[in-house]
Amino acid sequence: MVVVNSEKRILNIYNKKYLLPVYSGTLAIEGVLKSLGLNKNDKVLITNVVCYSILQAILNANLIPIIAIPNNGLTLNKEEIKTIVKKEKIKVFIAVHQYGYEQEIVKINNLIVIEDVSQAWNITLDNSYVGENSDYIISSLGSSKPLSNGIGGLIISNINLSDKFDTKKRECRNSYNSILEYYYPLKINYKKIIKRANKKVIRQRRNAKIFKRIFSNYDFIKTVVEKNSIPSYHRYLIYVNDKEYNSIIGVLDKCKINYQKEYKNKLDKINIVKSKKIKTIGNTESKKCILLKTDNNFLNLKKLELEMGKNYGS
Repeated sequence: MVVVNSEKRILNIYNKKYLLPVYSGTLAIEGVLKSLGLNKNDKVLITNVVCYSILQAILNANLIPIIAIPNNGLTLNKEEIKTIVKKEKIKVFIAVHQYGYEQEIVKINNLIVIEDVSQAWNITLDNSYVGENSDYIISSLGSSKPLSNGIGGLIISNINLSDKFDTKKRECRNSYNSILEYYYPLKINYKKIIKRANKKVIRQRRNAKIFKRIFSNYDFIKTVVEKNSIPSYHRYLIYVNDKEYNSIIGVLDKCKINYQKEYKNKLDKINIVKSKKIKTIGNTESKKCILLKTDNNFLNLKKLELEMGKNYGS
């Protein structure tokens, strides 16, 4: 596979050799899983807050998903990963940096790590760019992602997977020799989407830092990851105790802050997990969370800071 200059911009960021565009991020995950030559019913670890399509990709690859509920509600720490991998004999960990929060990575027992960086553009973890230390990187290029092409997905790795895909024939939908039904044939202007992503995340991260500064003053509000910098993309997650939950919602509405009250379809709660008896590990008790959108207007954020001080003291 010949890598053109614009694609090298992506490869240099992740320190990988090969980049393959496909029809979607979901098909990218399915393609990588099918290329690994795993045995039927080998186990793949995911968390309960990832997109449903990732679960479906695992099932399509005839592998067994193991769903973990992180202690912090969003990402697994290294000790959680080590414990689950050892106990469940996990072969693959699909590490999703949900909302741009860094998912820690552990390489143990020949564990294969597939990092989904769709919501984690250009951030670092343990002094490396997210994705550098994984075996495979996938990224959706959907319209809601920072690195957006409107449609499509990427597989980035040090292994050339192009021979696993039907990249020449348009009738690949009927091909039984290729891993996936679709290859994404259009050229992507990587320079353009990188520039757009950089501009987008600068604003999102600025707003996330404002949220962190505001809410760190109040003991009844807990943030997900206690770090100096949280490079959140499009959601900033907080947990609020029962006593103040409705009050906080009222403050957000008054300041016209865009938010969601709950996650969309946590995997441990959906019917297919119950019907297929997919194993779930962790505390299934729901926590009251609020997802604050990081594309909020700056003036509304300033109003929020003042209103929080009025209601709860600074």
